[in-house]
Amino acid sequence: MVEGKAVVLAAGKGVRLRPLTDDIPKVMVNVNGKPLLEYLLRNMKAAGIDEANLIVGYRKEAIEEYFGENFNGMRLNYFVQERQLGTAHAISLVQGYVTKNFIVLSGDVIVESGLIESLSKTDEFDQYDAIVVAREVNDPWRYGCLKVEGNELKAIVEKPAPGSEPSNLINAGIYRFNQKIFPAILMTELSQRNEFEIVESIMNAIRYGGRVGVRKYDGSCIDVGNKEDLERAKQALK
Repeated sequence: MVEGKAVVLAAGKGVRLRPLTDDIPKVMVNVNGKPLLEYLLRNMKAAGIDEANLIVGYRKEAIEEYFGENFNGMRLNYFVQERQLGTAHAISLVQGYVTKNFIVLSGDVIVESGLIESLSKTDEFDQYDAIVVAREVNDPWRYGCLKVEGNELKAIVEKPAPGSEPSNLINAGIYRFNQKIFPAILMTELSQRNEFEIVESIMNAIRYGGRVGVRKYDGSCIDVGNKEDLERAKQALK
C-alpha cells in the first residue's frame, strides 16, 4: 500500500496548445469551465489520496494561486522544477518527502479514481519495486511499447518499427514506486532530448535486479496533448 501521497507532474508548457498556454501552464487549460488539473485532483481525492505533491514550473503561479494549499481536504504541496529536465528529474524533487510507496500521475492525463485507488491500496503490488500502468492499443509502434512476461516488465521499447513491437501494450505514464526508484534516477543519463527520462530510470531498476510489475488498464484515459485532444476532453469531462 502507499502512504496516501501522490506526485503529480504539472510543469509542462503545453507547446502544442498555444496560444492557449501562452500565459498558463498546460494543466490549467480550461475544460468546460474548470482547469484540466482539477478533474485529476477530484479523482485523486475520491480515490483516498490525502496529499498531492505537485511538480510545477512554467507559469507555476497560476496553479498555486488557483488551488492554494488545499483541494477539498487534500493537502497540496508544491515542488518547483526550475528547468524542464525531464520526468526523472521532476520525481527526484520529492526524494526524502515521500518515504514509502507513492503514485506518480501526469497532470494532463485524466484517469478514473478506481485506477488510482487500486494502485494505492492493492497489497499484491508490494512485491514489486515499481508498477507501470499499461494500455492496450492498435498502434503500439507510436509509443513506448512494453515487453512483458506474465505480469512483469522486462523492457520498454520506444517507438519500435511497425511489426517489431514486443506487444500491443504501451506505457500510460502512470506509475507506483518504492524508494528504490531514487538510486535508479541518480544513475539516469541525459536522453537525446536532453532530459532525464523516468523510463530510463525504470530500466536501470530492472538492470540492477529490481522487479517491475505491469498493471493493465482499460478504463477512461483522457490524454490532452494537442487541440484535438482538448476538444475530445470537453466532450468526455463533465
